[in-house]
Amino acid sequence: MPRPRLLLALLALALALALAACTDTAETPPPTARPAAAKPTAAPASAASASDDTWLVMLYEDADDQVLEQDMFTDVNEAELVGSSDKVTIVAQVDRYKGAFRGDGNWTGARRLYITQDDDLKKLDSEVVDDLGEVNMADGQTLVDFAEWAIETYPAAHHALILSDHGMGWPGGWSDGSATDPGPDGLDLTSDGDLLLLDEIDAALGQIRADTGIDTFDLVGFDACLMGQIEVLTAIAPHADYIVASEEVEPALGWAYASFLGQLVDAPAMDGADLSKAIVKGYISEDERIVDDASRAEFVRENFDSPKARSAREVAVDMSHDITLSAYDSAALPDLLAALDDFSVALSKLNKKTVASARTYAQRFENTFGDGPSPYIDLGNFAALVKKKTDSKSADAAADALLEAIGRAVIAEKHGDERPGATGMAIYFPTSKLYKSRNVGRKIYAQVAGRFADEAAWENYLNFYYYGVAMDEVAPMNTLAIMAPGASELSVADLTLSADTINQADTLDVGVSVDGEQVGFIYFFTGFYREEDDSILVADIDYVDAGDSREEGGVFYPEWGADRPVEFDYEWVPLRYGLSDGSDTVFALFEPSDYGAANDSATYVVHGSYSFVDGGSRPAQLFFKDYELVKVLGFSSQGEASAPRAITPQAGDSFTVENQRILLHSDTGGPEEYVTEPGGTITFGDQPITMEEMTAPAGDYVLGVQAEDMDGNLYESYATVTVNE
Repeated sequence: MPRPRLLLALLALALALALAACTDTAETPPPTARPAAAKPTAAPASAASASDDTWLVMLYEDADDQVLEQDMFTDVNEAELVGSSDKVTIVAQVDRYKGAFRGDGNWTGARRLYITQDDDLKKLDSEVVDDLGEVNMADGQTLVDFAEWAIETYPAAHHALILSDHGMGWPGGWSDGSATDPGPDGLDLTSDGDLLLLDEIDAALGQIRADTGIDTFDLVGFDACLMGQIEVLTAIAPHADYIVASEEVEPALGWAYASFLGQLVDAPAMDGADLSKAIVKGYISEDERIVDDASRAEFVRENFDSPKARSAREVAVDMSHDITLSAYDSAALPDLLAALDDFSVALSKLNKKTVASARTYAQRFENTFGDGPSPYIDLGNFAALVKKKTDSKSADAAADALLEAIGRAVIAEKHGDERPGATGMAIYFPTSKLYKSRNVGRKIYAQVAGRFADEAAWENYLNFYYYGVAMDEVAPMNTLAIMAPGASELSVADLTLSADTINQADTLDVGVSVDGEQVGFIYFFTGFYREEDDSILVADIDYVDAGDSREEGGVFYPEWGADRPVEFDYEWVPLRYGLSDGSDTVFALFEPSDYGAANDSATYVVHGSYSFVDGGSRPAQLFFKDYELVKVLGFSSQGEASAPRAITPQAGDSFTVENQRILLHSDTGGPEEYVTEPGGTITFGDQPITMEEMTAPAGDYVLGVQAEDMDGNLYESYATVTVNE
């Protein structure tokens, strides 16, 4: 995942150093009962003759990806535990990845399957209706071809379409391992390979409806990351009565297919609302790999550090901490968009700095656009923060109306304890740097999320917020300079140190003073100076605890108070941190990710490269909380964006740390240069991966305070200290 953030400007310090020589789940259900196998209909009935309680469930399984292939293969096997019935036809188009998971004969390419019942989670025994060879699942026409084939071949009164792969939010997702040439749209988003863009999905669903004559899909579901956004819902609502999607990254387990398909087969008279609620209710807690004893035992052996037996409830709780999943009623969308329009107008009458504060501290979800604050925030939590931060009665009323509209649109919702502010629906609110980006900024947003841009006033508000364009005005913004309401000229005073030299066992008091209005977060920086190559190794970046926190919807954020400057003492201990696999410990940089309610609840991330035991690698992040590994994410590059997905580590997989250095060039007087390089490697096995404290080596250190404003900009001050053995 590209990480372009330049941490600091240290030339003056370089010269000085040179002279001196830096979710609780419900009661667990039993495993899915195995209905009798059903054979495909030799001569399908006509659409007109399909009874009112017949269903066609279409699974678009873009498993042509090294991270997802095995998990999506298992999802289809879970569907086989139920199989088609006389009332419910289940079909799938599965495209596999070449060179990773070798199960089921290691076949590759795409196959269309009529899903029949069997009890084997390791092998697909369903009828292969068509072997397509290699197809581009990132092409909208491929989706059209599959859905039209299914609808015409297996007539039914009700239609559900579930799309599975990497999701990216409003850009779309659904890359294809074989489609590595740039996409035909010419966008930076598809420069590293084709994508099924959101406007392409919108157009494909419209074409399917027009060509087949179906009114709408009863359900369109996204078993993918980050698709629970109002931009996505607006694009899909004309084509589907109900939608299911997640605001956050999904774990590798995916949806509980055997659970909700089993309920549908048992009660085919249910409608799209009932089916969508069943998907949300059973997510994680009713997954076959959790509720079935044998499957759970294997899952625990492969994915948990301890070999001890775990109950279904224990595993479900462990897998649910940062999940989200929601079901949406498309009929409620017009009122929701109207409420969002009113809220946008109300925001335009507020001080922009108040809005910037609410945006900064709202519940966030994974960032697909590189480094910096994620632009994906929970819409409901954001509205609640606006209420908290303003005395405007009109803004309060608009926020309340928006929250009520969200409540009507979200008919089922589930979130884990690590995403307490999730209300079911996210929205895009970028920093100024991201919004002005030529490759993923406002023009691309207005194009790819075009239906939302056309139907909602939110894009108008973003243009007002960043360019000063009136809400009801269309202006040529190419001629306008972007503004940054969240930005602030913060100043960090010279640091005062209690000593210039300390021993490894000592502590150092650092006096800090930060002035300025829009203080978002403050970080403490530690760098180790390497004289041999005149560089600084970034050793640690930590949150500075404000001492006082505020909370909205379970999301905590720092309260720096009204008095300026913000002054405090920071106690620095000569420590650095490492990754341990039980056998080896390697140095790693743990960067702040989520503030948390207290020091022990903050989340930190290590960047690096994940290598699979079967071969291949990709950029990845390891997330830690209270010294324990809580999540592994892999990323597939899509230009300036990237598609995340949870990785389930297998024994023998490895992770190589990405070290960060600043080359000072103090001999030439040239600008410092930020570089990354491979560090140490740890291997996944039968021992937990943990965060470990390591004694910092003796030498010269750069200590710094970085104050971040509410637009993601850093303001810094640094000092040096020598550590002796």
